[in-house]
Amino acid sequence: MNSQHKTAQLTASRTFEANLMAFFNCAIKTDTPIAIWRKPTEELIQGCCQVSDSELNIEDLENAPQGFMVSPFAPSDEPRPNYILSDISINEKDNAFKIHPTLQHQDQSLETFFEAYLETKEQQSFDFRDYLHKAPEVRYDRQAFIDLVQQCQDAINNGQYQKIVPSRREGYSYSNNFHPVKELFKLCKAYKNAFVSIVYTPQYGLWLGATPELLIETQNEIFRTVSLAGTQGVPDDFELSRAAWRQKEIEEQALVSRYIINCFKKIRLREYLEIGPKTVKAGNLIHLKTSFEVNMKETNFPELASTMLQLLHPTSAVCGMPMIPAANFLAEHEGYDRECFSGYLGPVNHGGTTSLYVNLRCTKLYKDGGIIYAGAGVTEESIPELEWNETEIKFRTLLNIFENL
Repeated sequence: MNSQHKTAQLTASRTFEANLMAFFNCAIKTDTPIAIWRKPTEELIQGCCQVSDSELNIEDLENAPQGFMVSPFAPSDEPRPNYILSDISINEKDNAFKIHPTLQHQDQSLETFFEAYLETKEQQSFDFRDYLHKAPEVRYDRQAFIDLVQQCQDAINNGQYQKIVPSRREGYSYSNNFHPVKELFKLCKAYKNAFVSIVYTPQYGLWLGATPELLIETQNEIFRTVSLAGTQGVPDDFELSRAAWRQKEIEEQALVSRYIINCFKKIRLREYLEIGPKTVKAGNLIHLKTSFEVNMKETNFPELASTMLQLLHPTSAVCGMPMIPAANFLAEHEGYDRECFSGYLGPVNHGGTTSLYVNLRCTKLYKDGGIIYAGAGVTEESIPELEWNETEIKFRTLLNIFENL
């Protein structure tokens, strides 16, 4: 059976959501790396999976093959980002699977995947949870987090740091009707300005999220990044013109902007456009945001995305300042491995565009429930109890959308 016929057989007379769900189920069943996503302000949902055995260590974004990258928070060489090649792709516009030309003659890997897909597609009782690990035990401890925030403040007041971003996690269970693809569609509808995604790799497991924060983007020789910090919970009908920011939140966001500008200075880049700060809404939260743009052609810096990725991650919005000492403080005091929370993820070289986002407002999914993550930027002006409240509000970004929790 040739590849064209197989592709037609995959998608014949089925809705996009049905095809996407079967695509996801097949990837989970066969332990195949997969990513499904929708970019901010766009309608198009798309996905890709890797059925070949290639393991790529991407150092150069500009020349990377089309794919999807996901990286942990850890600000070190290990563990490295996972790269999902776009061997088989689908998008909502075409509702048809496309096979990368380099795979057309690798019949065995394609044959195995197609057989599993067709089997999964007809399997009414398929449950993705059967292929996941049990969740680790996570303690709910309000006082422990408040004490951690106080530790951060003490270190800041002693002059060792300007900012530290502690985080915490919380476990939850979900109903039998819960399915990541269904939740992705709901998140897309609820959060038009978020990068919504499902990602699975054998190394990092299954993640679902709706992040508001761009890390880096290149499109038409323009490089973009943003400074996003400061958080307030607001009602659905909140008008941005009514936003009032405390000095703590203004300074917290300004630190992130200065961090980006200092990265530009390190590489002697002086020609950039700075827009903001302005108030933006992300679900039930508002933030302060400053955008930065660089014309890579005019500045003769075609490799700017790769260079800035190395300098920016992890940003002061998710780690602290100075970066390495703050990361070491968190490794010693936070008490758990963040894994992919506050790492980065996104499509690389799709239609000439690379877009990587900070992995916030996310959950890792397990056999018996999920674990959700949130952090809070601590400065000398912070009030520990309010930082706890901020993490609670951030949790609701996802939990308010999920059914029957």
